[in-house]
Order: sequence, then structure tokens, then C-alpha cells
Amino acid sequence: MSDELSYIENAAGQFAIPCQIKIAADCAQAGKFCGDKEDARHWAEEECWIFSGEGYLCDHCHQQIMRNITNLQTKKMN
Repeated sequence: MSDELSYIENAAGQFAIPCQIKIAADCAQAGKFCGDKEDARHWAEEECWIFSGEGYLCDHCHQQIMRNITNLQTKKMN
């Protein structure tokens, strides 16, 4: 599974998982850099990033999506 995800690699050869959508103003952009891809994926899961089926969403972007959905629902009710 971890080979299907996109990763960011830094100059030291460490890997991080990027936020898939980057829509929040305070988006994390990428998770913590770890020694290997599996550790980077584990870090994202431990930090409660949301797996979308194609990648991970940071907590800030997930919250932004929920706010957007709430705003749409409120507009539909008015």
C-alpha cells in the first residue's frame, strides 16, 4: 500500500507524506520526515490525517472541508 502513495523526499533521504489537497490557509503541506516510507505513513495515521483512498489530508484541510460542507448545508436550508 505505501508504494501507491505519493511521498516527498528531502536531501537527507527521508520521506514525508504530502497533504493531498492543500486547501486550508494553515495547511501542514507535508507530514514529518521519517527514515522510510512506512514510518511516514504510520506518522500520518498516528496524527489522525484522513486517508482519502488516494492520499492523506492533514487535519487543517479536513476541518476546512467540513466547514465548507456545513456552509453549503446552511445555505440550502435558507
